[in-house]
Amino acid sequence: MFGYIKPDISGLIVKEHELYRAVYCSLCRMGGKRVSRLTRFFLSYDFTALALLRLAVLERSVDGELETNGGVKTKKVFCPYTLKRKNVLVCDEVFEYTAADFACLLYFKAKDDVADSGSVKRLFKRLALPVFWRMKRRAAKLYPTLFDTVSEGLSSLAALEKDGESHTLDELADGFAQSVADIAAFGFDRGQSTEDGVCLIAREAGYHIGRFIYLADAMDDLDLDVKRRLFNPLVCHYGSASEAREHWRELEETLKASALRFSAAVGLAPHSHYTDILQNIAQRGMALIIRGIIEKNEN
Repeated sequence: MFGYIKPDISGLIVKEHELYRAVYCSLCRMGGKRVSRLTRFFLSYDFTALALLRLAVLERSVDGELETNGGVKTKKVFCPYTLKRKNVLVCDEVFEYTAADFACLLYFKAKDDVADSGSVKRLFKRLALPVFWRMKRRAAKLYPTLFDTVSEGLSSLAALEKDGESHTLDELADGFAQSVADIAAFGFDRGQSTEDGVCLIAREAGYHIGRFIYLADAMDDLDLDVKRRLFNPLVCHYGSASEAREHWRELEETLKASALRFSAAVGLAPHSHYTDILQNIAQRGMALIIRGIIEKNEN
């Protein structure tokens, strides 16, 4: 599912790389325990970034049977998939929540796939849909208002995509971006936002993560969407795939702008153990994604 928000691994120092892997493993483990073992097979880097963001603005750890890893509390657990012991962070609440919002978005993605598929593929994907529905149901039990929070922005986006009208890219991207912003800021007290900025920082960073994902996915899948006659926001806005390509550099700049806004939002939070990884994602990882999409479409 997507996978556009990830670091440039070559730009991480060893302890940062180890911490990033520990966050990924923690999210995988908690998703398997609290939502469904199947979430482990769908997990993407985007949600690792959202977990990092939540950890960064909270800078939270819990005492227990722990090892110290550069000031971050970790412990070793056995991974049944690699048959090795892995470092995970002792901050279950953050990973439980991130796994739950991942399950909600995965359910919406599965529904969209059913709607967009041909008759044969639609049958197989419809048969798989109850699996994703059960994931969503367990997530909703953990966080009863989360599903409604996620669905509000996505429902407005779906309405725009199906109304047959021409819309700007910002209008189309806003629905998904608002949903990710709501996810990033979920549970933070807006009443404290003027005091510590947590809610505002999380919302701004989440918004531009969502905007980047939506537009990068539209660029990356342009040819495939046209071939399969699926909705693509670039075709909706520009009128055709060829016209969209005429504005490729403009699209590159708008992706860079969201990466910059994400970086700026992270920079507003107090420096944490996760800040340098997030800035690597914003300044290097997202740039690599943009370059890869541009090069793919130039070949």
